[in-house]
Amino acid sequence: MIAGGIPLRDLHLVWHELWPLLEPAVKRSPDKPDVVARLIAGDAQLWAVYEGATPVAAIVTTIQVAEEKRCLIWLVGGSRLGEWAADFLAKVEAWARSLGCVALWGAGRKGWTRMAEKFGGRSIGIIDGQLAWERRFA
Repeated sequence: MIAGGIPLRDLHLVWHELWPLLEPAVKRSPDKPDVVARLIAGDAQLWAVYEGATPVAAIVTTIQVAEEKRCLIWLVGGSRLGEWAADFLAKVEAWARSLGCVALWGAGRKGWTRMAEKFGGRSIGIIDGQLAWERRFA
Protein backbone atom coordinates (compact mmCIF):
# COMPACT_ATOMS: atom_id res chain seq x y z
CA MET A 1 0.00 0.00 0.00
CA ILE A 2 1.13 3.50 -0.77
CA ALA A 3 0.15 6.63 1.19
CA GLY A 4 0.63 10.10 -0.18
CA GLY A 5 -0.66 13.62 -0.43
CA ILE A 6 -3.06 14.57 -3.23
CA PRO A 7 -2.13 17.85 -4.94
CA LEU A 8 -5.04 20.27 -5.28
CA ARG A 9 -4.65 20.19 -9.07
CA ASP A 10 -5.56 16.46 -8.96
CA LEU A 11 -8.56 16.78 -6.64
CA HIS A 12 -11.04 16.53 -9.53
CA LEU A 13 -9.45 13.26 -10.63
CA VAL A 14 -9.76 11.42 -7.30
CA TRP A 15 -12.58 13.06 -5.33
CA HIS A 16 -15.27 10.75 -6.71
CA GLU A 17 -13.43 7.71 -5.32
CA LEU A 18 -12.17 9.26 -2.06
CA TRP A 19 -15.35 11.05 -0.92
CA PRO A 20 -17.24 7.78 -0.21
CA LEU A 21 -14.40 6.83 2.17
CA LEU A 22 -14.48 10.23 3.94
CA GLU A 23 -18.24 10.76 4.06
CA PRO A 24 -18.87 8.68 7.23
CA ALA A 25 -16.18 10.67 9.10
CA VAL A 26 -17.74 13.95 7.96
CA LYS A 27 -21.17 12.78 9.13
CA ARG A 28 -19.71 11.94 12.57
CA SER A 29 -17.94 15.31 12.79
CA PRO A 30 -19.70 17.80 15.09
CA ASP A 31 -19.37 20.67 12.55
CA LYS A 32 -20.21 18.77 9.31
CA PRO A 33 -17.49 20.59 7.35
CA ASP A 34 -17.49 21.48 3.66
CA VAL A 35 -14.34 19.52 2.95
CA VAL A 36 -13.97 20.53 -0.69
CA ALA A 37 -14.21 24.22 0.19
CA ARG A 38 -11.52 23.79 2.86
CA LEU A 39 -9.25 21.93 0.42
CA ILE A 40 -9.70 24.54 -2.31
CA ALA A 41 -9.08 27.36 0.17
CA GLY A 42 -5.81 25.69 1.18
CA ASP A 43 -7.00 25.28 4.78
CA ALA A 44 -6.80 21.48 4.59
CA GLN A 45 -4.80 18.81 2.79
CA LEU A 46 -6.04 15.58 1.24
CA TRP A 47 -4.12 12.33 1.59
CA ALA A 48 -4.93 8.89 0.23
CA VAL A 49 -3.82 5.33 0.68
CA TYR A 50 -3.98 3.11 -2.37
CA GLU A 51 -3.48 -0.57 -2.95
CA GLY A 52 -2.63 -0.63 -6.63
CA ALA A 53 -5.31 1.55 -8.24
CA THR A 54 -7.85 0.96 -5.46
CA PRO A 55 -8.27 3.54 -2.71
CA VAL A 56 -8.21 2.00 0.76
CA ALA A 57 -8.35 5.19 2.86
CA ALA A 58 -8.70 8.95 2.60
CA ILE A 59 -7.41 11.39 5.21
CA VAL A 60 -7.74 15.14 5.60
CA THR A 61 -5.23 17.11 7.66
CA THR A 62 -5.08 20.74 8.66
CA ILE A 63 -2.34 22.83 10.19
CA GLN A 64 -3.33 24.63 13.37
CA VAL A 65 -1.46 27.43 15.05
CA ALA A 66 -2.39 28.36 18.61
CA GLU A 67 0.32 28.29 21.24
CA GLU A 68 2.34 26.14 18.85
CA LYS A 69 2.01 24.76 15.33
CA ARG A 70 0.52 21.28 15.13
CA CYS A 71 -0.90 19.08 12.36
CA LEU A 72 -4.42 17.82 13.01
CA ILE A 73 -5.33 14.51 11.43
CA TRP A 74 -8.85 15.79 11.04
CA LEU A 75 -10.92 13.30 9.03
CA VAL A 76 -10.10 9.67 8.37
CA GLY A 77 -12.12 7.20 6.36
CA GLY A 78 -11.48 3.80 4.91
CA SER A 79 -10.33 0.44 6.15
CA ARG A 80 -7.32 -1.65 7.13
CA LEU A 81 -5.79 1.04 9.36
CA GLY A 82 -3.27 -1.39 10.80
CA GLU A 83 -1.81 -2.04 7.35
CA TRP A 84 -1.14 1.58 6.35
CA ALA A 85 -0.96 3.69 9.52
CA ALA A 86 2.83 3.43 9.98
CA ASP A 87 3.60 4.52 6.41
CA PHE A 88 1.02 7.31 6.50
CA LEU A 89 2.15 8.65 9.89
CA ALA A 90 5.79 8.69 8.76
CA LYS A 91 4.91 10.65 5.62
CA VAL A 92 2.58 13.12 7.30
CA GLU A 93 5.08 13.66 10.13
CA ALA A 94 7.89 14.47 7.68
CA TRP A 95 5.59 16.88 5.84
CA ALA A 96 4.36 18.51 9.07
CA ARG A 97 7.93 18.91 10.36
CA SER A 98 8.89 20.63 7.10
CA LEU A 99 6.18 23.20 7.86
CA GLY A 100 7.47 23.78 11.39
CA CYS A 101 4.92 21.70 13.27
CA VAL A 102 5.89 20.25 16.64
CA ALA A 103 3.27 17.48 16.81
CA LEU A 104 0.54 15.47 15.14
CA TRP A 105 -2.77 15.19 16.92
CA GLY A 106 -6.30 13.95 16.42
CA ALA A 107 -9.58 13.23 18.15
CA GLY A 108 -12.01 10.49 17.34
CA ARG A 109 -12.66 6.85 17.85
CA LYS A 110 -10.66 4.65 20.20
CA GLY A 111 -8.89 2.90 17.31
CA TRP A 112 -6.86 5.99 16.42
CA THR A 113 -5.83 6.60 20.01
CA ARG A 114 -4.65 2.98 20.29
CA MET A 115 -2.83 3.24 16.95
CA ALA A 116 -1.18 6.55 17.91
CA GLU A 117 0.05 4.98 21.16
CA LYS A 118 1.78 2.24 19.13
CA PHE A 119 3.74 4.95 17.33
CA GLY A 120 4.71 7.11 20.30
CA GLY A 121 1.50 9.06 20.76
CA ARG A 122 -0.30 9.59 24.04
CA SER A 123 -3.83 10.33 25.13
CA ILE A 124 -4.45 14.02 25.85
CA GLY A 125 -8.02 13.70 27.16
CA ILE A 126 -11.40 14.45 25.65
CA ILE A 127 -11.91 17.20 23.06
CA ASP A 128 -15.41 17.93 21.74
CA GLY A 129 -16.61 14.69 23.34
CA GLN A 130 -14.02 12.56 21.55
CA LEU A 131 -10.85 10.83 22.71
CA ALA A 132 -7.84 12.92 21.70
CA TRP A 133 -4.21 11.94 21.20
CA GLU A 134 -0.98 13.69 20.37
CA ARG A 135 2.39 12.58 19.03
CA ARG A 136 5.07 15.16 19.73
CA PHE A 137 8.16 15.24 17.53
CA ALA A 138 11.52 14.58 19.15
